[in-house]
Amino acid sequence: MLRFAEEVLLLALDDKTGRLHPLPERALEFALAGAVLAELVSAKRITTDAVKLTVKDASPTGDAVLDAALSFLPRDEPTMTLQKALARLALKADKFKPLLYANLVQKGILQQQDKKFLWALRERRYPVIDDREEREARTRIRDIVLNPTAMPSPQDVVLIGLMDACDLDGFIFTPEELERSAERIKEICTRDSIVSALTKAIGEMQQAILDVIAYSGM
Repeated sequence: MLRFAEEVLLLALDDKTGRLHPLPERALEFALAGAVLAELVSAKRITTDAVKLTVKDASPTGDAVLDAALSFLPRDEPTMTLQKALARLALKADKFKPLLYANLVQKGILQQQDKKFLWALRERRYPVIDDREEREARTRIRDIVLNPTAMPSPQDVVLIGLMDACDLDGFIFTPEELERSAERIKEICTRDSIVSALTKAIGEMQQAILDVIAYSGM
């Protein structure tokens, strides 16, 4: 079974090119940060509500991704705002993103391709070599969202919330399906208070980034 962050990363990748889909500024980083925080909640290492996040146990978990995330949360500040925790992990996403890619390569799902020029690395891609996991996640999300009587699992609620927060919807649904299912997606996201808080915080921070970009371009 894939972890939340791995499924998010797979959905964000173009199968053929191995490049990430074009997404809003920092959207993927925030989604990966939210996914890792959701895993830390499941592992009972942190607790959170709509506003505050508290580190309950910062000892090593034995999982490289979770241990990296815990190390980025300040030990001298056990309680912080959810937005601050998300921002910290999003800023450090380049530290644990390679671990997620490595996990997917090790599982035989992705292939690492390095393009070099004069022995210098110019680009690294991760084309999909086994798309079963991605197709399963995509099909599962579509079935849940497009079927109003479907009951999403707690894991599905997390994935759908993060998908919506980082604007991956457009790569999974047609514009017509999205318009028809907007309320359904919103309703699914509110089924879990933590997911609802995460998506709200991600949305607010993304909007703040967009406002800064718009202001600087004036």
